[in-house]
Amino acid sequence: MSKNRFSRTFGRIADALQGQSRQKIETEYLNGSASIYDLERRIQEIERGKFRNF
Repeated sequence: MSKNRFSRTFGRIADALQGQSRQKIETEYLNGSASIYDLERRIQEIERGKFRNF
């Protein structure tokens, strides 16, 4: 039982250290747009690879 608890705890720590996924970062970036034109510009930036290295 303690081994299972250790595995779960270690998994949570690993997830926290890994950070957010690229998809989540892109979604949050798109959700921050102020207008349809801003949204279109942000979509183009993502398509060009703005968050490619995340």
